[in-house]
Amino acid sequence: MTEKKKITTIGVLSDTHLPDASPLPLKLLGELEKVDVIIHLGDFCDLQSYKDLQKIAPVLAVNGNMDSPELKSLLPEKKTIEIEGFNLGLVHGWGPAKNLENRVAKVFTDVDLILFGHSHQPLFTRIEDVFVFNPGSPSMNVDGSGTYGILELGETITHRIIRLD
Repeated sequence: MTEKKKITTIGVLSDTHLPDASPLPLKLLGELEKVDVIIHLGDFCDLQSYKDLQKIAPVLAVNGNMDSPELKSLLPEKKTIEIEGFNLGLVHGWGPAKNLENRVAKVFTDVDLILFGHSHQPLFTRIEDVFVFNPGSPSMNVDGSGTYGILELGETITHRIIRLD
């Protein structure tokens, strides 16, 4: 009998812009209580927001262009992590939103999935041989909605973009 591979559930956030944006929605905070790990892709804005998420679940994060100098000194600009045998590349992103996914796809080699933010627009697509995933922003999406992502890593990677409205 083959043993089923453990599934790790990851909450994926970016561009929370706290405390400038409104507080994170209660629905989102409740869902984050259920995850094994939180990945934040930059633009927390202040250190306290980072610490608050750490009270919910372990946080893996990179810095964004709007983060405080304190956060930028604490968090890297990009990072590669391994979870359940999958290599994930984390980066905030930069420049205009148009074609951002193509720019971030060039940052990493030998990864299964690239997670990025910056554009405030949720996206999941494949570029050549790598998948790229942007959870959008829970508080400041371009279209006025709020979104975040859920990844489940086990035998495969499954993804969901969750709307908060």
